[in-house]
Amino acid sequence: MYQYTITTKRSDGQRAREEEDVVNYYLAEQIAKDRLNEARAMAAQARLMGNADPGPDPLRVALGLALIRLGRSVAGRASKAAARPRRATA
Repeated sequence: MYQYTITTKRSDGQRAREEEDVVNYYLAEQIAKDRLNEARAMAAQARLMGNADPGPDPLRVALGLALIRLGRSVAGRASKAAARPRRATA
């Protein structure tokens, strides 16, 4: 529930009285309706996304994977030997 507080001030700047828990039911109802409408729209969108076919990988993904495989095959054993940890010398 959405609430707000009404306060009044005395002339010396201190609170004279404080009324709390004043509920604005109309505002709460409108906010609830808006949130329900948004949730329904998101659910409909999710259903459409679930039914969609993902399709093939984009060209840039396929090309990138091919370049990685090519680089690994060209590097061969030299890259594996260089990856071993080296001994630190002091």
